[in-house]
Amino acid sequence: MAAQPGLTYAWSGGGLTSTSTSLTVSPTSTTTYTVVGTDGTCSLSTSVTVTVTPPPTASAGADRVICPGVPSAPLGSAAQAGFTYSWSPATGLSSTTAAQPTVTLPNTTGQPIVIPYTLTVSAGANCTSVSTVQVTVAPLPIANAGLDAAVCDGKTVTLGTPALAGYTYSWSPATGLSSASAAQPVYTGQNTTATPLNVTFTVTATSGSGCVTTDAVVVTVNPRPAAEAIVGPTSVCPTVTGVAYTVPTPAATAYTWLIRGGTIASGQGTPAITVNWGAASTGAYVKVFRVNAQGCSSDTTTLPVIINQRLQTVRPTGPGDIVALAPLPRSICQADGPYTYYSGVFATGSSYSWEIIGGTQVSTDQNTVTVNWAPVTVPTIGKIVVTETSNPAGGICRGVSDTLKVLLNPTPRSLAITSPVRVCQTNGPVTFSLPGGFAGSTYVFQLNGTTLAGTGNSRVLSTLPAPGTYTLTAQETSASGCVGPLITTPFTVNPNPVAPTISGSGFVCNTATLQQYAIANATPGATFQWTVVGGSIIAGGTSSQVTVAFNATGPYSISAAEISASPASCPGPAATRTILFDNPDVALTLGSVDIPSNNRIVLTMRVPNSVNTPNQVQIMRRVAGTGAFAVVGQTPASATTYTDSNGVNADANTYEYRLDLTNGCGTRVSSTVVQTVRLVATAVPGTGGRDQGSTTLTWNAYGGAQVSEYIIYRGTEATLGAGVEAGRVPGNTLQAVISNTNPDATASGFGFEQHFQVVAFINGTPLNRVSNSNRASVRFEGRTNAYNIITPNRDGQNDVLVIDNIQLYPGNKFTVFNRWGREVYSTTNYQNNWGGDDKTPAGTYYYLLRLPNGSSLKNWFEVVK
Repeated sequence: MAAQPGLTYAWSGGGLTSTSTSLTVSPTSTTTYTVVGTDGTCSLSTSVTVTVTPPPTASAGADRVICPGVPSAPLGSAAQAGFTYSWSPATGLSSTTAAQPTVTLPNTTGQPIVIPYTLTVSAGANCTSVSTVQVTVAPLPIANAGLDAAVCDGKTVTLGTPALAGYTYSWSPATGLSSASAAQPVYTGQNTTATPLNVTFTVTATSGSGCVTTDAVVVTVNPRPAAEAIVGPTSVCPTVTGVAYTVPTPAATAYTWLIRGGTIASGQGTPAITVNWGAASTGAYVKVFRVNAQGCSSDTTTLPVIINQRLQTVRPTGPGDIVALAPLPRSICQADGPYTYYSGVFATGSSYSWEIIGGTQVSTDQNTVTVNWAPVTVPTIGKIVVTETSNPAGGICRGVSDTLKVLLNPTPRSLAITSPVRVCQTNGPVTFSLPGGFAGSTYVFQLNGTTLAGTGNSRVLSTLPAPGTYTLTAQETSASGCVGPLITTPFTVNPNPVAPTISGSGFVCNTATLQQYAIANATPGATFQWTVVGGSIIAGGTSSQVTVAFNATGPYSISAAEISASPASCPGPAATRTILFDNPDVALTLGSVDIPSNNRIVLTMRVPNSVNTPNQVQIMRRVAGTGAFAVVGQTPASATTYTDSNGVNADANTYEYRLDLTNGCGTRVSSTVVQTVRLVATAVPGTGGRDQGSTTLTWNAYGGAQVSEYIIYRGTEATLGAGVEAGRVPGNTLQAVISNTNPDATASGFGFEQHFQVVAFINGTPLNRVSNSNRASVRFEGRTNAYNIITPNRDGQNDVLVIDNIQLYPGNKFTVFNRWGREVYSTTNYQNNWGGDDKTPAGTYYYLLRLPNGSSLKNWFEVVK
């Protein structure tokens, strides 16, 4: 450190002391050193730490061999904290500063290449360590799969090249190879298709240093033709010539034939040849093969041939052969023939004769025979033996075959279907059967092609089809599967007639009258079964029309059912008509004008015995004595009243009414005629005083019943209905005069407008009846006149003060004054009754009459005694 004058120094730390201005140390571990400077009074100090780093150790790793282009395993060793790393040279290294870089190097020389790599490890500025590793780059191994090749299916080819020392080999795929690890395996071609197939093989060569190289080869595997059969005789007579041999279904046009024991007469190179055979031999044969476009040959097909005068005639075979191979059946149905059988392959120059047991020969052609087998009832064996004869130049040759055994199954016979020929549509269920078949057989029944469900030899048709003619078929199949003939029969379903429609009257109105009934929808040729309740059939029998007489009492009905024409004769459902008894009577008991209105007339009626009457009662009307009756309305026969408001004016007209009712048989029944009463009222004004006038009433006689008397009612329009009787007259009197004067000399209230009604009173059993006339009205002027003198002497003349028509003004107020204006009498509703009192003095008086309408009347009068 730089010394300052006047100071002394003292060092300490690491076990060392010093008073110098500097201190040299060599610590083995990190140590802190302190120096203190003092001038004797004051001091100051400072420290320094010397860090001791352990020396590094460099390790480049073991020498190694690598493959060209393949990264090596990491060089060096794991990195240590605080150290830095440096590799040289940098060639091929993944990093020159990593503790463990990898190296990747090429080698195209064919010889090993050695490269040393140096690792320098540093710790701080002065601490370093060095290590070296040697990397050898091995040369690439040699892999050679060989040249591309072609091979036929099933043939072999050698792949690859001879093995190199120290190498191992691996082939992929291994399929078809003799070895997957040999340098030169043998491949056996495999191609089951019809076209060439390319297969690529890859060989992997691994050198002793572990370096790998691959190579590939393509092998084309060509298809081979399939071997094809030879058809021709295998037993021939010595020296026979022109014997034919063929490939039966050639796949090509060119074939190579090989012959032993004879010579090819013609056809070499084609699918068919002829052969001239030589002397007797047991080793003769015919062979054939072909080569395809890729040069691959099929397997050779060999047909051994025996050349001998004793021919080995082939046992016949054909349908039913009990040892036959598929697809030939091992049993047959006897009736399904004729059947054709054959013995081997026809040999040129040979002739064949057939022995048939259990059947007959239909025809023969070369080595075939057609047979009809005889009918059997149980499974039976038929037999066929064939004798073959050949006569070439070398002498006669002959052979007899083994026996062909044919299993004959019985075929079902033609049987008869048991079933009805025709049925009615509602006659189900129906049973069809086919008796007489074999045990264990099954049966199919069809109706117009539709199979009927069921088992066994019968079927039940529960629901019959629509009417029509059908074809019924039945067919038996035996337990061995033999199908019998299709048996057919017609089957007819006849329609059942529909319910008939019975026309004729639905009513009996007069049991003494015969009635006709007929079938409206009768079918030609049909008959009918009639039933009558409450009567009997007089004529018609089973025809479509009958005459019926009904009894005096019911109930009544008629029924009919149709039976269709023969041969069907199907019954149809019955139809029944209930016949109602209808003999009503019509009674019009009363015709009366409605009290409230002259525009309505109320009729009272009775229609006994009309409970079954289908029609309504017709209301017939006319103005009395004019024209014809016309219908003005109708009402049910059960009604007891009818109000006619159809253009009625009872004030202007008197009407005649009649009731008409047409019964169920069409006969009209009419009531008696009633005539309403029309009242005419004529006002006859009075002359004054006691005479207040009167009303003259006239009316026509009520028609339809005997009137005992006419009752006359008078009143206002509002009170007339309550009835204020004004008089009575005998039933033969048709007029009356009704006075307005009250015999009691009291105000009557009649006047102005008066209303009258005449009521015809009819004595009847069990009840009396009344018929109202129209309401007739009259009007009076109703003047109020007073007489100016009273003579109260009780002679009945001018005894009181009389004011004409005072009764027409109810509610009036009447006041009498004397000559000095003093009121001497006052009353309301004056009744023409003042002045007759003995206490009334004679003299002149005045009266004041105030009427309800607001007007007033005043005058003077004199009382004379």
